[in-house]
Amino acid sequence: MLAIVNLIFQMLLNLFNKGKMAQTKEKKSLSLNEWTVLLLGIAFVFGILVRFFPGFQAGFPPNDGGMFLSMIEDLSESHYALPQFTSYNHLQIPYAYPPFGFYLARFLSDMFHIPGLELIRWLPPLVNSLSILAFYLLSSELLKSKPLGALASTFYALTPGAFGWFVMGGGLTRSFGSLFLLLSAFAVYRLFLGERRIHYIAASILFCGLAIFSHPEAIIQTAAVCILLWLFYGQSLVTFRDALIVGAGTLIFTSPWWGTILSYHGLAPFLSALQTGSYGTSLWNALYKMIFDYEGLLPILPLLRVIGISYGLMKKRFFLVSWTILPYLVDPRNAPSVAYYPLTMLVALALAEAIPMLVSRVRNRQPIITLSELYKSNAYNSIIFILFIYLFVESGLYGFRLVNTTLQPAEIQAMTWIKENTPQDGVFLPLTGGQTPEGDPFVEWFPALTGRRSQSTIQGSEWLLGAEFFVRYANLGRLQQCESVACVEAWSVGTKLEYQYIVIAKNDVADALVRSFRDDTAYTSIYSTDDVEVYKLEK
Repeated sequence: MLAIVNLIFQMLLNLFNKGKMAQTKEKKSLSLNEWTVLLLGIAFVFGILVRFFPGFQAGFPPNDGGMFLSMIEDLSESHYALPQFTSYNHLQIPYAYPPFGFYLARFLSDMFHIPGLELIRWLPPLVNSLSILAFYLLSSELLKSKPLGALASTFYALTPGAFGWFVMGGGLTRSFGSLFLLLSAFAVYRLFLGERRIHYIAASILFCGLAIFSHPEAIIQTAAVCILLWLFYGQSLVTFRDALIVGAGTLIFTSPWWGTILSYHGLAPFLSALQTGSYGTSLWNALYKMIFDYEGLLPILPLLRVIGISYGLMKKRFFLVSWTILPYLVDPRNAPSVAYYPLTMLVALALAEAIPMLVSRVRNRQPIITLSELYKSNAYNSIIFILFIYLFVESGLYGFRLVNTTLQPAEIQAMTWIKENTPQDGVFLPLTGGQTPEGDPFVEWFPALTGRRSQSTIQGSEWLLGAEFFVRYANLGRLQQCESVACVEAWSVGTKLEYQYIVIAKNDVADALVRSFRDDTAYTSIYSTDDVEVYKLEK
């Protein structure tokens, strides 16, 4: 990998050196195609580095993925038959989650004897790295320019936050959903342009089907973008017929999965999950946050986003602007990760067309300078190179934040002890102080690594609770604010969620809570370290 990075730097040096030589000795500089390949190389190589860094640094899958580990192991127990329920958390959770990632991980584990944990650690960044190339295919088509597609791909690869959701342990499914969504949009777009219809009908069915097999939210977002593509690039009887063929073919292709789920559970799991998509969130607040939220030191990307959206409206790039908004209308919970696709294309337009147009007008230059001229400019190349280095550094810092949300060795050790020293039917209440239940690695990994029931774990409940999901979510947030035994016991009575054991991960809990359990004679300490304490309820 270091050799590849060194090669990229050498190519950049050659780029600048050739530019100088062209000015002084009239020697040939890089062609536009070579410049495009160089940008795509930067996107792919540095994109790989920032995606693999969190898992490499943490030594464990970042953040989530515990339920998926159980689901991979369930396929071993069922000998690859689709289980009716997952063993995760002993809640009879329907095995209704799209299973492509689980089957692939199970197959790789059996074929190459790779532990499931390692696959959950490395498959997500690998697949999300491949998404950079899929994004390049799509952006080159939508922007009608390979150089612009390469520029957009570099922004996509190095935007802090654009990759985080996909490289975590839970990215085992999300990364495949992202990859196949991009490939579906590419194939459907080419189909609606009337190119090689039979080939792109087949490709559209394949990729749309794989998106359905991969992730629940990818199903909604893929369907939505395909409809949007038809509205902008189809709108004919021929393309409408082709769209119907793709839709019917996709349903037939995926029927073995959804047909089996329906035979097991009916529509109940799907109807339950549909009620957990954060619908009702303010559209304008979400869009404002998407555009202006940035955790870096300099607000460069928010500025480029504003310029890109304004330019897109001015130049009637309505598809990209509409696609930026669409994810928040159809599935707000997953919207930001999808809105990044069109938004980074608009950012590329800002840097390659909008800003040069403004500069040309200020200087009264006619005709307006274009990318076919800009790529030869040392000043322009220096600016984008510095910008990409800055984004690379910011993405690395973002990766450190992902590392900090990873399960720690002392916590894994405590879970191993619990698995080996407590009854299999024991019911536990993990307390961590984390008030975002779906972002708490301890409570998610606890059922997977201990094989025990956890009353404070939210994962999997979306398939069971329906509209009550957010009630449970809020209750779990209140639980983690408790600072005394009395508060915890009152919560248990109020929610009717009983427990036999208390587990305290002490990093973020109040000291008063730890002291309260130590002093209460109804609880006996059965495990204690500087990081984790376990108590058994005696009454």
